[in-house]
Amino acid sequence: MISIRMRARSAAAAGAALVAAAGLVTASAPAQATTATVSPGDEIRAVGAASVSRCTLGYTYTDPVTGTAYGVTAGHCNEGHSSYVEDRTTGAIGHFVLTAANPNDPLDDDYGLIDFGAHTATPTMYGMPVVGMASINTRNAICHDGIRTGIACGQLGDRLIGPQYLTTGMPDSIPGDSGGPVWQVSATGAVIVGIWLGEHIDSGGTHYGRFISLADIADQIGKTHFVV
Repeated sequence: MISIRMRARSAAAAGAALVAAAGLVTASAPAQATTATVSPGDEIRAVGAASVSRCTLGYTYTDPVTGTAYGVTAGHCNEGHSSYVEDRTTGAIGHFVLTAANPNDPLDDDYGLIDFGAHTATPTMYGMPVVGMASINTRNAICHDGIRTGIACGQLGDRLIGPQYLTTGMPDSIPGDSGGPVWQVSATGAVIVGIWLGEHIDSGGTHYGRFISLADIADQIGKTHFVV
């Protein structure tokens, strides 16, 4: 797993008890607007002292107790141990407070939680309302959005391993799409069911899309972090 040094947070930051703090050299965050929005599908950059990762933001919400805005993306987006995260769509600045990823085994857990502080988590995606998160409905079509591929829809495939699932009928994933929202359409808007991780190629050379279930991430991070 990516090395993570944990510390307890103050009572004022209730709801996030684990903090990922990696690297001794930090990069300076750019100036930002006092208030900005963060939304599923936004382009994000995880900026470290020696590397920058481009990814897509998958899910956003506001802690009802502290008012803190959070975002969820793929954990491997923080593989460079970033100093800060910049939402390139709106200019909001945040930082990873939890990272789970294993660069040696992509089938391990792969998710990250970003603290965007006093910025505003907006439940819209390309103008479409996001009505929350839910478990996967195996009867419905499934879509994902990434900053490189855009919106693509197809079918739910088999469970790959643990909380990871496959998709079929979509274009090949491109680096930068990682972390983006995986959703299904309901009568009132988009229900986000997962976080996009990229591709899986089986032993026969067949390409699939791959994502991790957001409901399972919620269980592992802790329900107190999420507004469902």
